[in-house]
Parts: sequence; structure tokens; C-alpha cells
Amino acid sequence: MYHQQWLELVQQALSEIETQYAQSPVSEKPKWRNRFREIKKSCDQMLESWAVIAEQLAELMEKYPDLNEEEKEIEEEVWLHESAVRSFRQGQGYYGLTMFKEAKQLFEEVVEHEPDFLLGRIYLGLSQFHEGELHEAERHFQLVTNTASHDSFVGFAHHMLGCIAVKRGDDRKAIKQFSKVTSLLPDHEDAWFNLGACHFRLGEYHEAVPYFYHALSVNEDDWEAMYYLSHCYRHCQEWNSVSFWRLASYEKTHHPRILESIAHDYEEMGDHEQALEWYQRLLASDPKRTGAYHGMAWNLWALKRTDEAIMWLKKGLTLFRDDQPLLFAYVWMSMASGQMRKAVHALDLLPLEQVEQPMWLAMRSRLSSQQGDYQEASRLAEQLMEQEIPTLKAMGHYQKGRIFLEQKNVDEAIRHFKEARQLAKDWKDPLFFEGVCHLMNGCPDHTRSCWSEIVT
Repeated sequence: MYHQQWLELVQQALSEIETQYAQSPVSEKPKWRNRFREIKKSCDQMLESWAVIAEQLAELMEKYPDLNEEEKEIEEEVWLHESAVRSFRQGQGYYGLTMFKEAKQLFEEVVEHEPDFLLGRIYLGLSQFHEGELHEAERHFQLVTNTASHDSFVGFAHHMLGCIAVKRGDDRKAIKQFSKVTSLLPDHEDAWFNLGACHFRLGEYHEAVPYFYHALSVNEDDWEAMYYLSHCYRHCQEWNSVSFWRLASYEKTHHPRILESIAHDYEEMGDHEQALEWYQRLLASDPKRTGAYHGMAWNLWALKRTDEAIMWLKKGLTLFRDDQPLLFAYVWMSMASGQMRKAVHALDLLPLEQVEQPMWLAMRSRLSSQQGDYQEASRLAEQLMEQEIPTLKAMGHYQKGRIFLEQKNVDEAIRHFKEARQLAKDWKDPLFFEGVCHLMNGCPDHTRSCWSEIVT
């Protein structure tokens, strides 16, 4: 009990140092360095005591083997000469404190003196994995898969090889490794979950679903598997299943991420009242969640409660002055409600390094157009058209088309709307305004053709 309390206190202190040190002024940094040294000294003393006790335990077991007769016979994978016990125990202690650099050094000593001690090699690979030394970690886990005789060791090594592949962004290779784990260890929950996660990242949502169900069959309280299931069904537009698994995961853990996802679901389904209710719950759970302020504003706007929507954006910007999505929504809503002065004032607050970002180029172009400054609006739209990313170029052409349309230059507007469609084929807005242009030109058949594509 005392050891657990001590461990929790140490972890809490280390987390505080990690959070505060980087942002502390120079005058306060010595305080955090002194605290870190004190913690490390305390850990070293604890680990030294631990190693002494471990040696005494080993001596007693050697002298009186029947003291430990309930345990299974020690196999070579976990056999360790008493000369290396101290380093191994100290390494385990550092690893438990997430001090992976120190742990790695001790496990390297263990493996050097006892190369056949596979548990030490696994701990070394794990420490290297956490330190980002993936190539070295991979070498050790591969060796374990080739030499271990027990399925538990082989399966764990394959699992870590899968985790390394995930770190490298190779989900296909990871799937092969995790599949080997489940064939050896059918009740390995993490392997089933990771198989689902790999397929999910690859966009293979139907393939991911049964793996998350397997994870739940091993652990019925796995809220993350439930959460991913809801995302899979969301991509398949199976809304009843989405709601079921969202709420199931919420019952297991009132995690803000789940609250936000449920709110998004109702928002996408057009149930703005329910979305508002869940965003309110999110704010009660996590008042510093910027997405909650944005969500409140957007759904109030959709319900035509304009003043309340803008009030929530102001409240969010008071707390998070530099949050770009909130500021963008505030400028957009101000423009849409005809409050141009507020929009201009908000844009004046934008930091210089952000003024030329594509999202703000589009916003500034639209604002200039609505103010009648078509020359400035065109200049900003042309900057977007020069971007390398097709969707950004499309946005530039779309904005250019809107400018020409407002100037009654219909033919030029049509040309730019068509170009926007070519660059972003799933974007419907250019189609709508192209249809408007054809209607102005007296070509209703062309208008019907454009607008029919919007609803298909």
C-alpha cells in the first residue's frame, strides 16, 4: 500500500515538472531542476533497497526451494543468474517510473551478461521502443520470436513488432504481426483491438468491425473498442448502431472525446437541439474544450438564434484568444449577418504570420468582395489559385467566380466555377452558382443539369 502511494506521488510530481518546466521563466527553472534531482535521488535509494531485497529473496529461494513451490518451474526464458538480479530489478523499477533511458542502460547490462535471458531482452526492446529506437527494438523482438519456446513470449514479441510497424505508418505489415499474435494467443485483447485500428486507419471500416467485436468478447468493458465501432458505423451511415455504441462507450467512461463525438453525430443528423444538449454536457465536463464553444455557436446559428451564436463565439474567444476556428466562425457569422464592421475589426486582430494562410485569404477575399472592393478581392483569390494543393486552388477559382458573378460577368464566372469543379469534384457549391449563371444567361436546361448533380 505504501509503495503504491509513493509511486503515485512520484508520477504526479514528474507530470507536474513535465508540464511546468518548459513554460517557466528562467528564474524559476532552478526550482524544477532541484525538485527533479530530489525525486531521482529518492528513486535511486528506493531501487537500491529493492535490489537488496531481491538478492535476499533469490538467496532464500536457492537455500529453501520449497518456499516457492506453488509457482511453476522456472524456464530458461526467465532464468537469471543472481549476479544480474540487481541490474534487472533496478531496470524494472526505472521502467515502472517511465524513466526509459535509465532503464535501457541497466537492461543493456543484463543482456550483455545474460544473452539467453529473454525477459531481459524484452524489457530492453520495450525501453528502446519508448525511446524511439525502433530499429534496435525490432532486432531484439525479432530475436525473441526466433528463439523463445513459449507462446506467451513469441506472441508478445510479435505484438511489439506490430506496434513498431504502426509507429512507422505501415499498417499492412502491422496487420500481419497482430494476426500472428491472435493465432498464438486468442484472448489477447490488445492484438484484436489493434487489428481493428489498423483496418480503420486504412479506411477499411467493414473489415475493422469484427476485430473490435473480438476485442469486446475478451473484455466487455473496452470503451475504446465501442468508440471505434461507433466511428466505423458512422462511416457506413448506420446511425442506429452509431448511437448505440457511442452511448455504450459513454456509459463506460464519461470521456470528453465521446461527448464531443455524440454532439457531432446529432449535428450531422440535423438534430441541433440534441447537439446543443450534448455540447452543454461537454462544457460541464471540460470547460476548456474549444470545440464545445464552436459547436454551441454553430448549432444555435443553424436554429437561427444568431445573437446567441455570436455570444458563444465571443465567450470562446475571450478564453482562447488565438483559436483560429473560433475566430474564423466569428468573422463568417458577422459577415453573414451583415455586421461588416465587426468582421473587419476581428480580422485586424489576426497575427501577421496567419494573414496569408489559405483559410484567411478566402475569408478576406469574400469580405473585400462584400465591401465592393473587387480589385482586392480578386488579388486575394488569385493568391489562392496559385496554391499547389488542388482543393485550395479550387477555393480560389470559386471565389473568383463569385466576384465575376457579382460584377455580372457571367461567362467568366462560369469558367471559374467549372475549374473549381474539376479541382474538387465532390464540392457542390460551384455547381449551384454555375447553375445560377446559366439561369442569368437564359439557359434553364443547363441550370437543371447542374442542379440535378447536386441532389444525386
